[in-house]
Amino acid sequence: MRTFFYPESIAVFGVSDAPKNLARTIIENLQRFGFGGAFFAIGTSGGTIAGKPVLNSLDELEETPELAVLLVPALHIPSILEACGKKGIRSVIIESGGFSELTEKRSSLEEEVKEIAARYGMKIVGPNCFGAINLEIGLVLPFFILNPQYMRPGSVSLISQSGGIFYDTCMLCSVENVGLRKLVSIGNKLITNENDVLEYISGDPDTRVIGLYLENFSNGRRFMDIAAQSDKPIVLLKANRSLASQEIARFHTTAIAGDDDIAGAAMRQAGIHRVQSFQEMVDCFKIFSLPLLKGPRLALISRSGGHGVVSADAAYHYGFELARFSEGFFHTVREKKLNVIEATNPLDIGDVYDLDEYKAILDMALQERGVDGVLFVVTYSSESDGKKIRRFIEHAAQITPIHDKPVAICIATNKGEWFAVKEAADFPLFTDVDTAIRMLKMSYEDYRFPGHRRKTYYGVQAPEKNIPSGHNEPPVMVRPDEAFGLLETYGLPVAHHAVVASLDEALKAADRIGYPVAVKTASPEVLHKSDTGGVKLNISGPQELEETLKHMKARICMIQKMVSPGVEVIVGGRQDREFGPVIVLGLGGIFVEIMKDMAIRVLPIDDEIAGEMVDELKGSAILRGVRGRFPADIGALKTVLVNTSKLLIEHPEIKNLDINPVIVLEEGLGCVIVDAKIERST
Repeated sequence: MRTFFYPESIAVFGVSDAPKNLARTIIENLQRFGFGGAFFAIGTSGGTIAGKPVLNSLDELEETPELAVLLVPALHIPSILEACGKKGIRSVIIESGGFSELTEKRSSLEEEVKEIAARYGMKIVGPNCFGAINLEIGLVLPFFILNPQYMRPGSVSLISQSGGIFYDTCMLCSVENVGLRKLVSIGNKLITNENDVLEYISGDPDTRVIGLYLENFSNGRRFMDIAAQSDKPIVLLKANRSLASQEIARFHTTAIAGDDDIAGAAMRQAGIHRVQSFQEMVDCFKIFSLPLLKGPRLALISRSGGHGVVSADAAYHYGFELARFSEGFFHTVREKKLNVIEATNPLDIGDVYDLDEYKAILDMALQERGVDGVLFVVTYSSESDGKKIRRFIEHAAQITPIHDKPVAICIATNKGEWFAVKEAADFPLFTDVDTAIRMLKMSYEDYRFPGHRRKTYYGVQAPEKNIPSGHNEPPVMVRPDEAFGLLETYGLPVAHHAVVASLDEALKAADRIGYPVAVKTASPEVLHKSDTGGVKLNISGPQELEETLKHMKARICMIQKMVSPGVEVIVGGRQDREFGPVIVLGLGGIFVEIMKDMAIRVLPIDDEIAGEMVDELKGSAILRGVRGRFPADIGALKTVLVNTSKLLIEHPEIKNLDINPVIVLEEGLGCVIVDAKIERST
């Protein structure tokens, strides 16, 4: 990947001196940003661009460029690639559109591109992309005009599947005091995908924050691995969300875990900050340009009582504590004759009329050992105090890295003053208190991400490329007795049971198991037994059993020992299309779809992660014992989760698994599985 960001020489194809020619903009951008390497314009119409001659072909070059950028009609790409291959060029960016994104009929064109690339050992970014930017060396390859006056070098790098998001990032960051480092538009991801670029940029010493816009994952497990091993904050805007398919919606467990739910859980598991909007992504860039928040204690400072109340509400909502200022802090305030309205946190500085004193107040707050971060809401008259506030922002930019604590400044002013304030220093500013504190929460989450427990996900079998043969054939349901047998081999505690095909077998089985018993249809086609009259509970004797079987009219039934009352949970899993085997824990039995109280993890999991899943449930207090109930056996439930994880990993042919319900008995008495459904590939 290094050649795409640090080429010593570049050949740009498709250039002409026509005013509307897009490839000429690439040449002009390179010149405008002072790219120090050699770059050559190649086209068919001759002429000159930015003082450079437009060559007719690569044959006119004695040297071999390290990187080729192609912006020609799609149908001409194979012949130009062939020429690049023969010349010895091994890194190519195809910015041209007109491939599979236009019509499926162009997929054969993409296959031809891949064949040529494989033959010459080429690495290709694109097609249908905006290329790459590395402001460190003036490498600017998009075919739209950019200007170094507003493209400020910084520490944020971006990987975007969308050219539009790529462009918008350049524009919005320029007005949000966010400096950029390396940007790449990956387009159709024909050969180079987000994982290839993410792995490279994660090791880039000049990048502090990585942003991504994706519409799909090329390999979700590899993505998780790379992200989990990175020491940089990673912010993801994931579009193209979808609900769980109709095939899996028949299962209680997997129906509540839609594709987007799984993607969200996977990102949290890997320590990735998933955002819901482009603006939120840029806000993350802003907060991560500051030192990470290393504790939950915030100092809230404002000139308005209203802002103080709003700040305190937001801090409470996002789980922060209000820092306790020391007596020494207020002693210094009194010595400096700063007229704070009340010696509390939030600190109301409404009576401090000399705004130059804001610098001293911020200094004192950051020096407090009990303060982990500061929110400072600035209210002022732009006509009379603008210069003082600009000096305050310059000061904040200087001392924030010294104290290694984040300072989130919220400010509102008029249009003219707004740009003057932003140009005072390369320092992020917010306009909304809630947004600023929500971003501080993300900073704190990044600091707390348990990197010492990072798992390897890529080694586990993933879908698509590694899924078992026959995966396109219709799945089949496993017989209940076979499902129970498989669970038992993994140490999962199924209820004592027997499958019977006659009244005589049923009576003998019930006598052996011991009354009371439950009777269930053993047909694998009946998914929801309680909805179709396929289950009867608490049968107390032979006569009631005979009557039940007569009315149920099932050819094969399962006789089960009734289980003592406990807390009903569900455990399930599936082979997700993007992340492979995942596990779901939910609370609620037949009401699980309504409650949607669930915890999801990409496998594998261990006992500690299983405990986190239990804690994540909104109803976890029920398991721990409330209103006089005895605590449930959470240790046994965690064992069920871990053993189910092993089963799903070792049996990738299982498309869907629904263990519902699992009865969690009192602490020390274990769990009992009373029903399970398995759908597998043929």
